[in-house]
Amino acid sequence: MLAHEIRNPLAGISGAAQLLAMNTSKEDTELAEMIGQETKRIGTLVDRFEHFSDDRPTMRNAFNIHDILDRAIRSAQAGFGSDVQFLKDYDPSLPDASGDGDQLLQVFQNLLKNSAEAVENGRGIIRVRTSYKSGVKFAISGTKRETLPLQIEFIDNGKGIAENIINDVFEPFVSTKSNGTGLGLSLVSKIVTNHGGLVECQSKETGTAITLRLPIWKKHIKENT
Repeated sequence: MLAHEIRNPLAGISGAAQLLAMNTSKEDTELAEMIGQETKRIGTLVDRFEHFSDDRPTMRNAFNIHDILDRAIRSAQAGFGSDVQFLKDYDPSLPDASGDGDQLLQVFQNLLKNSAEAVENGRGIIRVRTSYKSGVKFAISGTKRETLPLQIEFIDNGKGIAENIINDVFEPFVSTKSNGTGLGLSLVSKIVTNHGGLVECQSKETGTAITLRLPIWKKHIKENT
């Protein structure tokens, strides 16, 4: 409801800014365009907040994790990562993942965008690596332990994350960027957690590694009685 109430006046402000831009001097046009850009930014922020209030259960389907990763990489290469070198190191024997492919696509795109913004222009390298870790259990929701054999790593050669915030990067409003909202990685954490998975971050001056651990698809067959 709050998102709806914010969007209504934003639409009016954006429309008014467009009209002003068509009928003003060059100097005022720049100001009108700035108003339009800022209203768009606020709208994007509202969209991100809506994701946090979405408590619906995650849809569980089987999907190939490499197909989703390839989509995310292609999207990055066509936009924010056009000058970045992407290296794929896939384990071809991985079984299907379990969860919502569209939500994980958003996770992968967020992580690739963060890495692309951290690396040096023209010299950036982002390695995407998948592997299968059998027999390793992790504590989920207190004392419950789950096997999360699917491992996906995003490794970049960027400037790294400051030591004073490395332990809080998945918290809302914590950002390494001066103009960042601090919601990207917290949304990543929320989606991965809703999938029953884990996300970890390691960083030093020579780069950052984000590791996701996810469950595999298990088909439950009801026995006829």
